[in-house]
Amino acid sequence: MKSEGKFAVNIVKEIRAQGPYIRFELGLENLINEAYRYESIQRASAIYRSIFDPKDDVIFMHRTSYGTNEKRISKIRLKRFFQTRLKQMRSCTLPYEFDESDDEIYTKEWTVEVIAKDIRMLYVLESIENANFMRKPSAGGQIYLYNKTKGILFHMYDDRGCDVYSFDIGALLPLYHLHRKWILDYNRYEIDNLFGEGLAGIIETDEERKIRCEFNDKKVTDSGINLREVNTCHISHHFEIPFVNAKEFEKEIALSSFSIQQISKMDDKVRFIATKTQALALIDYQTHLMSMYGKKYGTYAGWNFEKTF
Repeated sequence: MKSEGKFAVNIVKEIRAQGPYIRFELGLENLINEAYRYESIQRASAIYRSIFDPKDDVIFMHRTSYGTNEKRISKIRLKRFFQTRLKQMRSCTLPYEFDESDDEIYTKEWTVEVIAKDIRMLYVLESIENANFMRKPSAGGQIYLYNKTKGILFHMYDDRGCDVYSFDIGALLPLYHLHRKWILDYNRYEIDNLFGEGLAGIIETDEERKIRCEFNDKKVTDSGINLREVNTCHISHHFEIPFVNAKEFEKEIALSSFSIQQISKMDDKVRFIATKTQALALIDYQTHLMSMYGKKYGTYAGWNFEKTF
């Protein structure tokens, strides 16, 4: 059974606009093939299980976007995502979910209300992950899971990561603590500030930002690396931390995806190096994040790199 509506209440839009969020990294750049896929699914499954209890009420949303002149697939195979027979499906038409100003594309949303234990969770996650690999089963669109019982929205957007939203920041705090190491480093500073922990309150001045960006630009230019081509590098960041702060500094960096190593001790300071293999094109976020750790605990002494290509 199904019912049809147009421009229905858009819980995804509302919670994204108003609620705090956490973005988790699933697939790791330093892994390949099945190891990459395994890690992605393991992380997604762990985050899902941290949010959904078997008896929680869930709204399952499946979205597919079409051009206004494109023939729409009339039948969406939703039954395959569930353990039990579906009682009712609802559908509605929404503005294009990734750009509402684009009137040449629209989004079709199908929703089903179930309890969590009726969802074939692993099948759903694998279907989402497979989308970028042209493998079956495939989700055939975007899938959102809204936990009505806890007021939390779970969205695994592809094999790379997932977002978790809530109108209530307190509902997300246990996830922040439990899976803090998996938070995407690119968004870590922003997310720390949302929760008032980690780097919250550590601020870069306009002048500091200008100096940092100019240094980055010169170093990248001098490297001769074309950032529009393959540019993956082993990037190392150097710190001098007062001995009194060394343990806390090392502990906090270890909660990121950077590897931290103590290099030497001198008088009342400890030298550390934090490393990550990533595209050099992302150096600006890396240096911002690392300089904020340096500002909180001691001194950030710059970075260097080695090509991996």
